[in-house]
Amino acid sequence: MQRAMLNWNGVPTHVITEGHWVEEGLSQYGKKDIVIIITGNPGIPEFYEGFIKTLRTRLSIETLIWVVGHAGHVQPPNNLLTTMPNDSTWNEHYSLMAQLEHKKEFIKKYVPEDAKLHLIGHSIGCWIILNMLKDVSISRRVVKCYLLFPTIEHIAETRNGWFFTRVVSRIASFLIFLSWILSCLPHFLQIFLISIYSLLNGIPAKYNKAIQQLLNPRSLKNVIKMADEEMEIVKERDDDLLSKHADKLWFYYGNCDGWAPVRHYENMKFVHPNMNAELCKHGYHHCFVLQYDKEMGQIVGDLINESIS
Repeated sequence: MQRAMLNWNGVPTHVITEGHWVEEGLSQYGKKDIVIIITGNPGIPEFYEGFIKTLRTRLSIETLIWVVGHAGHVQPPNNLLTTMPNDSTWNEHYSLMAQLEHKKEFIKKYVPEDAKLHLIGHSIGCWIILNMLKDVSISRRVVKCYLLFPTIEHIAETRNGWFFTRVVSRIASFLIFLSWILSCLPHFLQIFLISIYSLLNGIPAKYNKAIQQLLNPRSLKNVIKMADEEMEIVKERDDDLLSKHADKLWFYYGNCDGWAPVRHYENMKFVHPNMNAELCKHGYHHCFVLQYDKEMGQIVGDLINESIS
């Protein structure tokens, strides 16, 4: 597994790969299948490490797997001689629409024209992938899209959306202030406090680094502000888009999801009865990467095997 900050679209962005590195190209390897994962919000690739490790071992052929984080959700390390665009460039670099362009530009820059793309989206990453399909230069390379716990309609009206808009959004400044206090503490003390939080909430210790990245004040600010935009922008489901690309789509809805509730699955199947959409029977949570990364890696891996067989 390799990880680094790549700079495209004007923003240093965290990318993790299983297989050779993104910038090495494909011609010398003879591989044409690439799996690209578009994260949810927060867009921190470290949260998806367990998922892609399982995915890699499950796939029947050697396939490249790339996890692309969201611009501004992971800050460059201090020893990296690069800077992030400032907050005044929000619309250009960090907004929800900018994140969409950011992912499109990644594919256009690093994915060869003749590659076969398998796109995996999680949460708001599903909305981003669906909108990427509007670009013909991308959609013609896509074999299949695997959309996990998709937040593609009326997010603000969900249980978690209601809590975010009425509670979290209103105390955002206080939460960012607390994260600033945490960032002022010595590194070992930060990790100690995060470890206690993880233990109390049943989060594996392997995610402590990702949580620390999330609690960087600037990262947390970007995460919350982007979530605010999601509440405003993601409303009506794009049924025309779904119908047009139905043969390339597979949805997986949770049966206990506060962001994409069962009624969204039912609405989808009512309008699109032939859509390849599945309702979870196992009780996997929306943030599956924290507890069910292996299970979901096996499910998606098996589906990708079917598409490339």
